[in-house]
This record gives sequence, structure tokens and C-alpha cells, in this order.
Amino acid sequence: MKFDKETAVVVIVCIILITLCHTFFSPAPAEQAPAAAKTEEPVPAEKKDVPADVKGTPAAEKKADVKKIAVPEKISAPVMKAASIENDKAIFFFDSNGILHEIKSKNIKRTKSNEDIVFKSFPGNEPFTFELDGWKFITGKVIKNSDSQITVEQVFQKGNEQVTAVKVFTVVKDNAVLNCTFRFNGTVQKLDKVTVWGGTIAPLKQFSNDELRDVHQAEYMFAGNGSVKTIEPNTKKPEKYLSKGTDQPVKWVAVSNKYFLSQLYSPKPFNGGTALVSHSENDYPEPGIAGVYRDLPLSTEFNLSLYAGSKAIEQIGKLPVDAQEAIHLAYWSWFEFLCRPMLALLNWLKAISGSYGLAIILLTVIVKLVLWPLIHKGNKSMRRMGKIQPMLKELKEKYKDNPQLFNQKMMELYRQEKVSPMGGCLPMLLQFPVFIALYSTLEAAVELRNVPFLWAKDLSQPDAIGPEIFGYSLHPLILISTGLMVLQMKLSPQTGDPAQRKMMMFMPLIMLIFFYNFPSGLALYWTVNNILSILQMKYSQYAARKEEERETSAGNGSAKAV
Repeated sequence: MKFDKETAVVVIVCIILITLCHTFFSPAPAEQAPAAAKTEEPVPAEKKDVPADVKGTPAAEKKADVKKIAVPEKISAPVMKAASIENDKAIFFFDSNGILHEIKSKNIKRTKSNEDIVFKSFPGNEPFTFELDGWKFITGKVIKNSDSQITVEQVFQKGNEQVTAVKVFTVVKDNAVLNCTFRFNGTVQKLDKVTVWGGTIAPLKQFSNDELRDVHQAEYMFAGNGSVKTIEPNTKKPEKYLSKGTDQPVKWVAVSNKYFLSQLYSPKPFNGGTALVSHSENDYPEPGIAGVYRDLPLSTEFNLSLYAGSKAIEQIGKLPVDAQEAIHLAYWSWFEFLCRPMLALLNWLKAISGSYGLAIILLTVIVKLVLWPLIHKGNKSMRRMGKIQPMLKELKEKYKDNPQLFNQKMMELYRQEKVSPMGGCLPMLLQFPVFIALYSTLEAAVELRNVPFLWAKDLSQPDAIGPEIFGYSLHPLILISTGLMVLQMKLSPQTGDPAQRKMMMFMPLIMLIFFYNFPSGLALYWTVNNILSILQMKYSQYAARKEEERETSAGNGSAKAV
């Protein structure tokens, strides 16, 4: 296998640069702050008011439930963290009324700071906050049973009747889920309607200071067919968002942004559907969602679980199977079945290599090897098409006044030379879903967040180096990748219309403009993929020349024998 000087220099320099930089210039891992101490300190009361509810006009089969929850009126005094329970994943703080006031994730930091990620919902929409239709909240208390269990008792009143909600919260080791067993005690037989809020969540920028393309939404899963409904908040038309709830039974409700999720799951489905709320703070939406029980009998125990954490597959995998549908990796849902195995493979490769950067390189190599037969066949077909271009040009000139005859002669030439006009495109089309799935996996994986590699400080952010000039800095990986694309196009067989070929030469520039702010994990994949594509193309050309030499030798031997 031979390389021309230009190809060899570019490929060798790229490989040496990546290897040396990883060896000598990888940034040291950020120091982790010690876990927060178990202190129950006062926290200033929320100053933001809950906006008035906006009622939309629901569709015939769906209803948006937006009643304001019956919780204690806000006071100016500080909210006291009356008690907390914790495990190795999170600390759950409750106020004196038994409201889940705050969830602090351990070892998950805000970008560019050493602050812990904190789940803190709008007042009245905190997870596990109950709304009893027609009942008024009276009082609540918290009893701490142990470091991993808390009992909350909340009293509601309607006329001369009272009911008490008894909630027992527990956590287990190595799991970010908060479990709740609850029941109601009182003199009535049942409660017509109980709304259980699952919290609200802010966009990624405000939540964790990640400046990335975001996916911000509320979701719920129908108990009947298991389908998932996704709703994007709309600040301009909140009534449109609020109208997209349902009165059909649902298994879980959730709010999420790109990397983080708050999900409330019920083993016994919420038989009354959902309730929605949409807050606006500083011109960004903060949606909330709740599950609704109807005709809830008293003294019957119900179980709920809340997951509040990152969308890391390791933690999401501990949830019930249907709850795992809240994690989305693919842009289009029909690619999801490819994305999940790829993420699992990426995590496995990281486990054996010790680095997500090396895992991305290995994953790219594996995908290339799996697709090798298709790519080789496509390169071979493109080479054959390149060989017959002069003949096609002669036919076009000869039959320029008779397009129908030209097409007939062209098809005869294809059959004679055993060339298929789709031979180069079809293998590429078959690869396309795999490449889209790999791209989506790397773009959506929270596992790459705050992970350094080479000169990149964070694989989920662009690999910026040097000072910023007019808001832009140097991103080496995408620049290297663009140079490799130009080289690959020069090495490709020249097929098709000349004007079309000239237009295609602008593709690297277009991709550079659109993808300049790629997360460095994606840029690394794209760079390695281009290096492997050039190597494969050179091998295909080498193999084709050898095949031609064998055919020529065989033809000469036959002529001599005659």
C-alpha cells in the first residue's frame, strides 16, 4: 500500500499531534469539593412570585389542569431546612411544613464553578407537594427517623372535615432516587382528586451554566400503550403548552433539560392524568408537571419514586424499564435503538481505556470496521465511475441533440463496464443511520460533561485554546477535521458534473462555519473518522490497482497462449 507525500504527511502529523497532546498536555482533573456537611441552615425565602395561572382551551381528548396548589402562604421569614436525608448521590432537604425544599446532587458541579447542582422548584410545585381539590392546607411536621428515612405529616381541612397525609421518604445507597410511601387518614371515604407535583426545571444555561444547544421539555407516559408525550414550553403562548396535558392514566411525569431530569414515577398509574404549569423567570420558561389521582381511597398505601439527577445511563438504568424512556439520545426516535447500544459500548470502552477521549477514538474505529465492507464497495464503485467519465463525456458530446439516445447508450456503457450509477451512493446511504446515531450519542451524552482530553477541558464544550478575539477562539480539532475533508475530496475519484464538483468543494467551508462550535467530543469523532476515511480510501485505491494489474496479467497470458 503506497501513499503520496501529501497524504502521508497530513495523516502522520494528525496522529502524532493527537497522541503527544494527550500524553503531555491533558489537563489535570478538577479537584472535587468535599461533600456538603449535614447542616440545617436557614435559606432566604424565594423572592420570585408564582405567576397567575394561565388557562388554555384543551383539545377534546386532553385536559390541562392548572389550578394553584393549596400550600401555606409565603412569608417573609427565611425558609428553614427542618430536616434532611441523604446517601452518596444526593441530599434531600425538607422545610418545617414537610415540603421537599431542595435537592443537592453530590459530585455533579455547575460548569466553570465548584458549586453543586441543585434542584429547586418554584414554590407550590415542589416534588411530592400535594393539592387536594377543595381542601385547604393547615399544618405540617417532619419527623426524622434516621439518616435515610423521614416521615412527613400534613393536615388538610374542608369544612369540618380533616384528613392527614402521611408520607414516609427513604433513600438507598448508590441511587439518586427518593422513594415515598403515602396514605391518607381521616373520616371521609375517599378523595375526589389528589394532584402530586413532580417539580419544575430551568433550561440548561440557568440550571447548570452549560452554554449548549438545549432540549427543554415536559413529558409523560401513557399507561395504556406506553407511548411518551413530549411537550416543549412556549413562553409566547403558554396556553398552548398548558393545553397539552391529558386526563388519561399515566405511569410517570417528568421535566428535563438536555442533561438533567426530574421524574416522578408511580407503580400504580396516575389514573387522573396530568396537571401542567408554566412559570417565566427572566424571560426563560420553567415548566412543571404533576400526576393526578382521582377517587383516591383513604388508608390505602401508594408508592411513588422521584429521580432527580443527570441523564447518565448508569443511573437511569437503575429505574424501572418504562421510566428509562425519559432519556433521549437520538434526534429522531427511530434511531434510538442504535444510540443506546452505542452509549453502552462507549462506557465499556471508557472502563477499559480509562478515558472517554480514547473511548471515542476506539468507538469510531469499531464503527468503521463494522461498516468496512459497505465503504469499500462504495469506494470501488466510485473508482469505476471515475474511469468511465471520459467515455461518458464523449457520448454526451456525440448525442447532445438526442437525449433519449444518449441515455440509452449510457445505460449500455454501464452494463458493459459493470458499473451501477447507485453503486457509490447506496453503501453511503446504508451507513447514514449509523453515523447519525453515533453523532447523536456523542452530542447528547452527559457522561462527556466536564471530562478533559488532549487540550480540551470539557468534551461537551468546544476545544477552545488561546485568547478570544471578537468572541471567538481557536478550535483546533474542527480545523484539523476541515483540512482532512479537503484532502479527502482531492483524493476522491472525480465523478459527476464539473459544476457540481466545484460546488462540493465548498462543503468543508460550510461545515466549518456551521460546526465550528461543535462540542470537542463530536469534533474528535469527526477528526478520527476523516483520518480513517482517508486511510480506507487509499487502501481501496491500492487494492483496485492490484486488481487491475492481475486482470492485465491474466489478459496478456491468455493472448500468449492463443
